[in-house]
Amino acid sequence: MATSRIAADPTSAMLIFLEVRSGKQLGRKIRLNPGHPLRVGRTGEADVSFSDDSHMSGLHFSVECVDNQCRFTDLNSRNGSWLNGQRVGTAVLANGDTLVAGETKFAVTIESSDRDATAEFSAVAVVPQSLPDRLLALLRNDAQPLFAILDAARDVRILALLLTYKEECQSLYEGEQGAKLAQVAPYLVRLQKESKLLEALVKEGWSKSWGIYLTSDADFQEVRRHLRHFLQVKLPSGEQVYFRFYDPRVMRVFLPTCTPEDTTQFFGPIQNYLVEDETPEQLLRFVNTGQGSQKMLIALGDQDQQPKAPTPPEDHLETESWPGTPLKEEAK
Repeated sequence: MATSRIAADPTSAMLIFLEVRSGKQLGRKIRLNPGHPLRVGRTGEADVSFSDDSHMSGLHFSVECVDNQCRFTDLNSRNGSWLNGQRVGTAVLANGDTLVAGETKFAVTIESSDRDATAEFSAVAVVPQSLPDRLLALLRNDAQPLFAILDAARDVRILALLLTYKEECQSLYEGEQGAKLAQVAPYLVRLQKESKLLEALVKEGWSKSWGIYLTSDADFQEVRRHLRHFLQVKLPSGEQVYFRFYDPRVMRVFLPTCTPEDTTQFFGPIQNYLVEDETPEQLLRFVNTGQGSQKMLIALGDQDQQPKAPTPPEDHLETESWPGTPLKEEAK
């Protein structure tokens, strides 16, 4: 992160922005004008509002650029404001700083107003425009540490990509039966921020129900051990069946039906489940609130572009409420 203060001189060739890095307004750039305070919040009282962010206060924070500084002030918000991971009341902003208010993340960026100098700031100025670019930027910048569960049964291309890019990965199945099912198994993959495999998955697999993404601070084997508990479930009849929770079509229906206890058990060390919606222009983010799962919709398409109509229902999937008690011992 750059540590130098941002010049706020009106005659400066620098343009200062808050760039939205999450939520429905992903990619939006809000210009900060020297001498004019900017108030950000959830309601119409704010100069810039984020009405879809229920965790943001009506007036959450302000930024004012004066005397060669851009000063940030939290406006007694309910959930606080976070600068580079630390809760703050006031602070002087620097290029590259990250702000979080409610569920919305911002990055402080600068550009040159001189066309001849734009190359120097091109790394900051570029805003993803296409849907894959927006999704890739979100996963790389706002969904770390990132994992995926990929369903090899969906497409032979999945195993080919795993073999090509050689990221840390392992089947969720084990034992003799796991070896027999290797070609159709679910694979847990750890995706580094600049992973070429992640880029390929976004460009080739999005909207094809190849699997789901998740974030966790736990190590690879801990995440794998946790997920293996849910590979099989017991039906009320006592029969054990495979549970394909890693199919996004299943996850979209399954998680909202879970009780708070089931939700806490299912999340474990996982902070977020990220699931493609029925329409590719939208991403679903599920978090555990302690009172069940909360679903947040993140728009990936252009803001002035309406999502396409949902696709017709898929073939019948086992997506009823939790069909029984997950096996406490690891599935064989």
